[in-house]
Amino acid sequence: MDEGNVLVGGVDKLYEIKEDLLELRGYQDNYEKLVIEEDKNDKIIKSIEKTASDEVSATIRKRRSEIESAYDKQLNKVKASIKKIKDKRDKRKNKKISERIDEETYSLREENHRLKLEAKALFKQKHVPSYCNTKLYYALYYPRYFSDVVIIFFALLLTLLIIPYGTYFHILPEEKILYLVLIYIATVIIFGGLYLLIGNHTKDKHSDVLRQVRGLRHEIVSNIKKMNSIKKDIKSDRDESSYGLEDFDENLKKLDDEAAEIIRQKKEALLTFENTTAQIITSEIIKKYEEKLTNLKAENEAIAVKSVQADQKIKALTLKIANEYEPFIGKDLITLDRIDSLINIIQAGNASNISEAVQFYRQNMM
Repeated sequence: MDEGNVLVGGVDKLYEIKEDLLELRGYQDNYEKLVIEEDKNDKIIKSIEKTASDEVSATIRKRRSEIESAYDKQLNKVKASIKKIKDKRDKRKNKKISERIDEETYSLREENHRLKLEAKALFKQKHVPSYCNTKLYYALYYPRYFSDVVIIFFALLLTLLIIPYGTYFHILPEEKILYLVLIYIATVIIFGGLYLLIGNHTKDKHSDVLRQVRGLRHEIVSNIKKMNSIKKDIKSDRDESSYGLEDFDENLKKLDDEAAEIIRQKKEALLTFENTTAQIITSEIIKKYEEKLTNLKAENEAIAVKSVQADQKIKALTLKIANEYEPFIGKDLITLDRIDSLINIIQAGNASNISEAVQFYRQNMM
């Protein structure tokens, strides 16, 4: 009838309970060590795997860069040769264009040279001052072109603004409106008088010669326009067959083909590297770490098995203690120290069984 009633047991039963508690503690301590060891191994495995991965990435990146560098070096040499030949070709073309321009504008240049000599001879023959045969003179006294209007504008700007205000602000010791008015009057009188004086001395006296030379100058301007038009047409002409550039073009084509072939080979080499070489490199690097990783993983698998076994033992002992001891003695007394106290109580003669020992402990020691 008392079977299963822990409270009627004596010291032997308490030692049995103590053995179960010691066994539980041993499994718990072992389980904690196994968990720590498994976690440590997991970190080592992850570290090694990361080291291997980083080495794979770095090695593949380096090898790929070496392949690209090798082909780029050859490609840059070809590009340098292309640039060199293009520079020579452009130099030859520009030279031929200049020669063609000189050739096609020769008659017009000769015509202008003759017209200038004729104008100079007329001035000398009629005793007209040489300064009259200038762009400035004809712009001021015989304006005809837009450039003449520009010259007149700047002449007025110089005489009516720059000189008066320059004198007023930078030369005179003090600034007074009267001085500015006087400067304007002096400027108008000086430059206006000079303009009229030169006009009277030349324009009225040599008007026939000046008009005749004006006609010659107009022919010169017309010829210059024709030469500029010829120059523009020659420069925009896309027909280069007369410039003798065939050798340059042939060499450029060969170099362009060579550059295209290098680019093709580079793409092919990189494709082969990605599809084959990179896998071989990866495999070789991983092999270096494979044995250590395999051992650690095997060790962790063994630890995991032991952890499961220990966990099962812990669960079984915990349930046994919870079912067989705690309901009778009380969970608060199911500790190694208190079980030892209960043993001491019985051995000291203060109790004859566990029930009396528990009662004594709660009355005198709590």
